[in-house]
Amino acid sequence: MTVKDGQLQDLLAAVTDALLADESADLDTIVAQYHVPHNDVAGLVAIIRRLHLVLVGAQPSHRFVRRLKSDLMGAPQRGMVSRIRHLPPRVQIAAGVALVAGFMLLSRRRMLDDARHEAQEIPLLQQ
Repeated sequence: MTVKDGQLQDLLAAVTDALLADESADLDTIVAQYHVPHNDVAGLVAIIRRLHLVLVGAQPSHRFVRRLKSDLMGAPQRGMVSRIRHLPPRVQIAAGVALVAGFMLLSRRRMLDDARHEAQEIPLLQQ
């Protein structure tokens, strides 16, 4: 006796639903309802049981859900500060360090330029 694909799919769906509803479900009665030889589906039922035990549901964080919703809904970007606030902490720290280093580099350059101009102006005034 051969098993039709549709009948096998229905059987596997019923077995999966039974395991999801109740882990102690009697799968032999479900297999018997579909008039499928137990030897034909024993391996598949074992795989479904193992998958049910191994795969564990995960709950996303509230922050992820909010960001995903705003991304999917096409919410407008608020600005540079909100973009930086949503970056990982390492990136925020690196951005802060780069900002401070850039500010220090610019101020040092300006102070050196001012010192050069003063050094050039003093000899001219002494003449």
